[in-house]
Amino acid sequence: MTPPRPVWREPLAHTRADFPLLERTIDGHPIVYLDSASTAPKPRCVIDAITRVLSGHTANVHRGVHTLADEITGEYEAARLRIATFLNASPAEIVFTRNATEGVNLVAHGLGLKADDEVVLPALEHHSNFLPWRVHARAVPVGLSEDGYPLYDDVGEALSNRTRLLALAHVSNTAGVVAPIESWIATAHSRGLPVLVDASQSASHVPIDVRALDCDFLVFSGHKLLGPSGIGVLYGKRELLERLALYQTGGGMVRYHGNERFEVHDVPLRFEAGTPNIEGAIGLAAAVSYLDRLGMDTVSTHSHALGKHLIEGLRTVPGARVVAGSAPVERRIALVTFVLDASGLAPESVARLLCDRHQILVSGGYHCAHILHHRLNLEGTVRVSASVFNTHDEVERVVSALREIVG
Repeated sequence: MTPPRPVWREPLAHTRADFPLLERTIDGHPIVYLDSASTAPKPRCVIDAITRVLSGHTANVHRGVHTLADEITGEYEAARLRIATFLNASPAEIVFTRNATEGVNLVAHGLGLKADDEVVLPALEHHSNFLPWRVHARAVPVGLSEDGYPLYDDVGEALSNRTRLLALAHVSNTAGVVAPIESWIATAHSRGLPVLVDASQSASHVPIDVRALDCDFLVFSGHKLLGPSGIGVLYGKRELLERLALYQTGGGMVRYHGNERFEVHDVPLRFEAGTPNIEGAIGLAAAVSYLDRLGMDTVSTHSHALGKHLIEGLRTVPGARVVAGSAPVERRIALVTFVLDASGLAPESVARLLCDRHQILVSGGYHCAHILHHRLNLEGTVRVSASVFNTHDEVERVVSALREIVG
């Protein structure tokens, strides 16, 4: 007799109706979208916010003298306040960027690092939180266990008198594990060093309070947070932002420009040269408000439950080997990366089969984490990443599809 299927709690299943993309079909079948770590679908409220700006409020910010300019400047700064509240920060500590990548590059440039300065970071960091430090200083990676779990406790051994900063992802885009950033911050601050946190994968899964964390800088991208692409956020403690060298110069960031000198605005505007992504910022604020309405504690509980289900399901797939599989399950979000040793298929081929045969959308490849894959001698991995709208039934579908592929 076939055992009865378990009944899972789906506290956020009602959100599926909020995402127009989930109405898409492939070959007449509804899609299962499990690629939010790459970029997340947008809820209707975000789409509506952008449409409203473009159709009724188009003007430039901080420089117009007519009604539309006043309106859009107010909305743009309200978006900054909304995002600051989401992080428990001050609006003066929120810089709008193109994405997390630009935020990291802004800090790496602004710190005035020298070639022999060192930045300590986990070896599996995304290129965006690795390459800027290699360009501006010397990146010193903290090692990995045999299955790719970062040896976070070894951070103290990596520090030297040349260390200038610690940088790490709150959640790795390959390991899917919430890092012990609190201990890294405490270790760094005990030596007078700042810490930059990449929250690109965590901001839509777990609550973030920059005051409680006491991190010095934090970045994330809007498109992974249910928001638009082309918009990101750099949080920095105000006193640290004020010390950073200018990253770009031009219109919007200058208070006075004369024949002999120029004066720039205070932070954060000094780092927002040129016309910003106005509709992107307002769309991102709508995404943040959407998550707040769901409740980040509820979102976090849901994400951890799906992550646990993914791990347990993959353990039933012959030949499935999970990156950082030794990590505590309770520290996982709904993001798992793995290889199928038994399939004889490249990760990209597995991802393509999931799409073409089962309408399940996942990622296959290196996920901008080449160092991790090189150290594990892997030619890529498959990544399954869920969001608020995904369900346990969809996890079961991907696990069943993988069993079929290897069988």
